[in-house]
Amino acid sequence: MMLIVALLVGCREVKTSVHLQSGPSFVLSGSGRLASFRVYAPEPGRKIATPGDTKSLTWYVQPSDGYLRGASVQGLSLEYGNAPPRYVQTVPTTTTVPKLPSHVVYYFYAETTNAPPAEGFFYLDGNEPTEIVVPGLCQNAFVGDVRPIKCATGDPFVEPADLEAFVRENRVQK
Repeated sequence: MMLIVALLVGCREVKTSVHLQSGPSFVLSGSGRLASFRVYAPEPGRKIATPGDTKSLTWYVQPSDGYLRGASVQGLSLEYGNAPPRYVQTVPTTTTVPKLPSHVVYYFYAETTNAPPAEGFFYLDGNEPTEIVVPGLCQNAFVGDVRPIKCATGDPFVEPADLEAFVRENRVQK
């Protein structure tokens, strides 16, 4: 009986988490393996990225050996624009990754196997990211014409007039 309990405790999944650093860079932790990592930018004329909007996908990396063969996320560091060892960049298709413009909000998604993923929004000021929450922002679909909507009503999501004040009010406190 003790052996079974020890095995169950030892196999516990730890949700993936991401710590943002200058660059931006993303330092991951958890018990899973990285199946893909994505960064989304706002559509032209907008200030906040819409999660899952493939038209807004600005950087996408995945394991070169296949979905289930990603690196352990524990201590894995990804620098925007530089695919880590054993990963390939599929977006953009060029080798040069465009610099992320400042003073807008981006969305990242760390898809993992064997543990829950991590996701979040960050505001970029120069090379300095600030992790924020964007209350009430959902998307109307997961494929096709993805538009930002209010989660509660399905109405179009209206971006804040003062983005800097919005960032200050919605900064993730760690």
